[in-house]
Amino acid sequence: MGLNIKSAITYMFKDKDCKKKLLTGSLFMIGVTLINILSSVVRIIGDLIKEEHLKPYLHLLPQFLIIGLVVLAAGCVLNIFTSGYFAKNINLRIFKPDAELLPWNDWGNMFWTGLKSTIATCIYIVVFLLISIPPFVFIVAVFCNNWDGILFFLTLTILSIIFFVFFAIVFAAASLAFCTDLKFLSFFNFSLIKKFITKNFFEFFIYLVLLYVLQIMVNIVNLILTLTIVGIICIPFALFYQYLAMNDLAAQFIRNTLDMNKSAQEQNNDIFYNKI
Repeated sequence: MGLNIKSAITYMFKDKDCKKKLLTGSLFMIGVTLINILSSVVRIIGDLIKEEHLKPYLHLLPQFLIIGLVVLAAGCVLNIFTSGYFAKNINLRIFKPDAELLPWNDWGNMFWTGLKSTIATCIYIVVFLLISIPPFVFIVAVFCNNWDGILFFLTLTILSIIFFVFFAIVFAAASLAFCTDLKFLSFFNFSLIKKFITKNFFEFFIYLVLLYVLQIMVNIVNLILTLTIVGIICIPFALFYQYLAMNDLAAQFIRNTLDMNKSAQEQNNDIFYNKI
């Protein structure tokens, strides 16, 4: 029981083909980098338009939009592939914890797995918005003129944090449920989702904390890497490494929660390990 952090941050280097697989994964993580860069560029352009610095170039706006849409589409496609890879890698490590890194092959199934994950993610986001927006609208409509500014701001802030934490917990557990068999409906297997959250909440909490700590550490590393051209090239590798470590932590938590000992895994590999 417990999460083995050392295993999570080192297992990928035990693969004899780790350099090839890490390089391939890093190239696909460029999709994440493209989307991040695009969002930053959009914010910058928006600020410049407000200040009218780009007024002489507004006639080029259609071309900028086309380029932006192409970059966004390319980034989304790459993200779907990486989402599929990570889900399949977690699934592999649930039932074969000592396995090497998932190979980059069977592209069609990898894309399909990533597409299922992406669609389910969009559904969760839409549902979250539908649930969270009405309370905010009600508070703004009823209390904005009756409360002082600080109290009104604090209320909205606390409510936002509550909704976000709730969504993060449920979605994290739903993602784990999906990775157990890679079936789309497992994203909405609420009995399994509840089990992941409640059976060992302390370890689930530690798991989530480790994910955020790892993300913060990699973000700090990426910030340092942006200081040089060579460093910028290494950012996709750092992102890919981050998610690989998260994959192993997820697989460990699932094994612990479902009480899957090693012998049981070996007996049920043919049943549970979904190679699709």
